[in-house]
Amino acid sequence: MSAARSISNEFNSYHWFVKLMMMLVVVGAVSAIIRFVFGLGATTNLSDRYPWGLWVSFDIVTAVPLAAGAFTLGAIVHCFNIKKLEPLVRPAIVTGFLGYSLVCVGLLVDLGQPHKGWHVLIHWNLQSPMFEVAMCVLAYTTVLFIEFLAPVAEKFGWKLSIRVLRWFELPLVILAASISTLHQSSLWTFFVIAVDKLHNLWYNPLLPLLFFMSAICAGICIIILEAISCHKWMGQPNEDELLATLIKILPWTIGAYIIVRILSMIFLGGRPVFDTPVMTWLFAVEMGVGFILPFIMFSRMSIQNNVRFMGSAAALLIFGVIMNRFNVSMFGMMDPNEIYFPSMIESLVTLGIIAAHILLFVVIARHFPIFEHHTEPEEHPLPAYSRS
Repeated sequence: MSAARSISNEFNSYHWFVKLMMMLVVVGAVSAIIRFVFGLGATTNLSDRYPWGLWVSFDIVTAVPLAAGAFTLGAIVHCFNIKKLEPLVRPAIVTGFLGYSLVCVGLLVDLGQPHKGWHVLIHWNLQSPMFEVAMCVLAYTTVLFIEFLAPVAEKFGWKLSIRVLRWFELPLVILAASISTLHQSSLWTFFVIAVDKLHNLWYNPLLPLLFFMSAICAGICIIILEAISCHKWMGQPNEDELLATLIKILPWTIGAYIIVRILSMIFLGGRPVFDTPVMTWLFAVEMGVGFILPFIMFSRMSIQNNVRFMGSAAALLIFGVIMNRFNVSMFGMMDPNEIYFPSMIESLVTLGIIAAHILLFVVIARHFPIFEHHTEPEEHPLPAYSRS
């Protein structure tokens, strides 16, 4: 009875939004079980014409750049030696680790024969971009897990483990940045071969470069929203000064992306682009609202002193990246005579994965020291942290 009462008290201590996330995770898990019991054909609207649906467009193609904050910030702090941004690294690593772990979950749900997913580890197809992406995602998830072990070791006072992890900190960051550079760009290589299927507004040979550049922008914006939300809803320190430093990078990265995107359309397209009203509208919303407007907002100096303005600009750019991924992987490849809509099971599984990411981050932030910074363990004893 005492254990049940303790669990009940723990559940009641959470915010209603966290309880909603718990419910969505349960619904998503049940939907995933239904998918495995009855198969893809009976539970999804996927077909031979549309073998990649919502689970690929969002759970994989979109979730990967949204988890790019870990390698982006790690490279900024450790490779470019901007140490003042270090307080933002651990939350970014947790976000990246959770994001890539759930990408793997979404991939297993989408696979027609998930029990054979491990075959990629022994049957190597060196000519396939899918093989390169699969190996890089697995390797990067492993690296993020090792980096996540640092706050776990601090939580339980494993001093030797902390020392060993700090020795490998810089090599791990460099390795993570290298692996991410490979798969963030290679993931878009899939669509370079879709010459006659992908709409002209999004098809060009520079898709891998554009994917990588936009992933950097999205990763930084996720860090901004994460820091603002943790301060507002979880009582964590105000990081506005650090975010003001981070924001100075965004006008350059977003501006470079817009220039490359426009120039590639002009000089590398070679085919009519604004030939379909619906596609033209989707492109206008993506570029205008999702990239050009945030670029203007981030270029204003006043944004550094306005948290709401800062968060709005970051949210708009994340919206633009999500629109871009859906336009390339779904909308831009649709046949007007056969439109794909995700089924209820597909939608519930995706909502469950999103809710699981949020819920796990809240739990980890509550019980592990991801917002604290510590000196070497031999100089100062590690306290027993508790977020309860």
